[in-house]
Amino acid sequence: MDAARAKVAWVWMMIAVAVLAGPAAGQNIAVIDVARVFEQYKLTRDLESTFDKQRRDLSAEADQRRQSVEQMRKSLAAFDPASNDYAQREEKLYRAEVEYQVWSGTQEKRLKSEHKRWLLRIYRDTQRIIGEIARSRGVDVVLTYDHLMEDAPDSTALRQQILLQKVIYHSDRVDITTEVLNRLNSEYTAKNQGGSRPRTGQAPLDQPADASQTPTP
Repeated sequence: MDAARAKVAWVWMMIAVAVLAGPAAGQNIAVIDVARVFEQYKLTRDLESTFDKQRRDLSAEADQRRQSVEQMRKSLAAFDPASNDYAQREEKLYRAEVEYQVWSGTQEKRLKSEHKRWLLRIYRDTQRIIGEIARSRGVDVVLTYDHLMEDAPDSTALRQQILLQKVIYHSDRVDITTEVLNRLNSEYTAKNQGGSRPRTGQAPLDQPADASQTPTP
């Protein structure tokens, strides 16, 4: 059995143990569609809009910088390659090209880093609300479930999806997706009454997550 099959078998075994052992041990289980939560959380939508704008702004600035470098390159044609002026301008061109490359790489890295931090913020928000709801319901375990994409390109892709399904069946009464979304969006709206949106450059994790609100194993 290869590593992937072994991992799938282990996941299925853990789920089976949790489900089968749950009633005997007095445990309660709930499920959630995390993908739907991430997609419909208002913070996610506002955040993507903010990042889209910043990407457009950076792209416009990059165009200006490239045009400036290209203009410097074209201006060299007016000078004798053997002259000191040509050598000096060529040196400035090299420096401008290096500065552009450094700036471009730095901005891309910064944007990805900020996006990662905000994604972690969204996950922590979701985790905290799930924990609050689970405790209020007396739930011990919350499992995430996926929707099977029947338009998979081929049988191999479909089979892989099937094998990675974490929950095969659940009743609607144990699905807390809508409740989590409503709580997240209500909380976010209350904190942003002025209609302000998250801004890149801000620290999204101003305060550490409250350990008392984190789901316990």
